Amino acid sequence: MYTIEIEKECACFKKSGFENNMTFESREDMINKARVMECLMNQEFCMKHFFTAVDYPEQEKIIIHSRVRPTDDDDDDIESSSTLVKKSSVVIGFDAGAKTPQESGGN
Repeated sequence: MYTIEIEKECACFKKSGFENNMTFESREDMINKARVMECLMNQEFCMKHFFTAVDYPEQEKIIIHSRVRPTDDDDDDIESSSTLVKKSSVVIGFDAGAKTPQESGGN
């Protein structure tokens, strides 16, 4: 039997409906399920942790490890799109003196 084990059950895991120590008849089924779980946990959980599925073939198991996600200090420096537009030297507006294509002899 092949097993997927969750190293630490965080609150998000407990609420997720996933179960710990899932067993499988084939190695391929275990690997496929672990990949799906790892992906979902990293995309849908609260983003406090980062999950990594590690294969331990000699033990016939995959353990999903978690670690606290590093904080990104650069996020504080991100400006809003409206601030960036205000700082831009590009001017977007309507030129009332310009002729339309029909007025300038176009089709």
